[in-house]
Amino acid sequence: MSCKYCGSNKYKKNGKRGFVQRYKCNECNREYSDNNENNNNSNVNTSSYVEDMNYIYIDDVENKKVPTLKSVLKKFKIKEDVWKVTNFKVNQWDVSAKQEIDGKIVWNTHTNYQAKASLVRKKPVKTDFPHVRGAKVKRLKFNVNIPKREKKLDIILPDSQIGYKKDMTTGELEPLHDLRAIAIVTKIIKEIKPNRIIMLGDMLDLPDWSTHYVRSPEFYFTTQPSIDYLASWINELRPYCEEMVYIEGNHEKRMMDSIVQNTIQAYGIKPANEPDVPPLISVPYILGLHKIGVEYVGQYPHGEYYINNNLVCIHGNNVGAKSGQSVMKLLDSPRISIIQGHIHRLEMAHKTVWTHGKPKIYQAVSMGTLARIDGIVPGGGTRYNWQQGFGVVEYDEERFRIDTVGIYDGHSIYNGKEYIGKK
Repeated sequence: MSCKYCGSNKYKKNGKRGFVQRYKCNECNREYSDNNENNNNSNVNTSSYVEDMNYIYIDDVENKKVPTLKSVLKKFKIKEDVWKVTNFKVNQWDVSAKQEIDGKIVWNTHTNYQAKASLVRKKPVKTDFPHVRGAKVKRLKFNVNIPKREKKLDIILPDSQIGYKKDMTTGELEPLHDLRAIAIVTKIIKEIKPNRIIMLGDMLDLPDWSTHYVRSPEFYFTTQPSIDYLASWINELRPYCEEMVYIEGNHEKRMMDSIVQNTIQAYGIKPANEPDVPPLISVPYILGLHKIGVEYVGQYPHGEYYINNNLVCIHGNNVGAKSGQSVMKLLDSPRISIIQGHIHRLEMAHKTVWTHGKPKIYQAVSMGTLARIDGIVPGGGTRYNWQQGFGVVEYDEERFRIDTVGIYDGHSIYNGKEYIGKK
């Protein structure tokens, strides 16, 4: 049997529905059956409708006529006095398939249409937050001697996307962060004892707090173990540096965005008689950063931290389509050299600008990621163009040297020594 959509003979059985055997094509990834009546019916419904508290997400596929907003709302029986459309678009593509006519095999081509719609409830209903408590932060003993150097040395940690995916059958938690990569940078930090550790943001993934994407049940109620893991890791690293900085990324901002959209009355609340601590429901407070001397740089995407007069660290908010394009964008109109996170790639570029007859060299660097790169991190894809790594910066008040250190399948080489990460 060949696929009714693309004609491929590569398929797998997808179970029975009643007395009809269902198949799934390995080429076009669509489902069909061995029932003649169904195979001759080209209007197979592959639409999806997801209602998530105050949001609706629709993916409607048609292959007979172009769907309109009015037809989609009518098809899914959506009440326009309750829901407001925030986004609607229609994609189309041609599909060719083999068909037997009068004993001859011919190609038949038809057009498929896909309508995507997002809606928001006009009068939001109250939603419950996942139960989240603060991490238990112990008092640290800063008894590690940081070596005196001619030039200062900082370790730059990019996005680790710490989080978990829950097996809905067993309840087992599978990490989104790469335990081997984190083990490598932890060992190196303990050996070299940098002057400062700078986290570039998106250290937490927080998929269950997203307000822009459909939240899969596998990611619900994973905030607490994520908070606990990151807090324990920060506590482990903190004694091995003089200063520690945590720059807010777009994933940390998810928590505040969710509060603003769903429970505005909780915004900015602090403990009684503690005006100098972060808000109760916020990443820095829940991690206990204020208790162990970790500086939190918020206000994403505007947060920035200066290493010296000519080098700044940011999380970043622009991603180029191809390797190298993200850092090139940073050098379009350079005013200072930049280290950024966000894009999960190892990239470096330089640009020379001439002013008053003298050259000024600017540098833009991306440090990669400490997250897994096998497709488990939620983001709409499976085979990302990501690389794992971290950064080392030597500097004085004006000059600097940046090294990117790659991590490849749990192995890395730094300063002439090989490191193997263990879970």
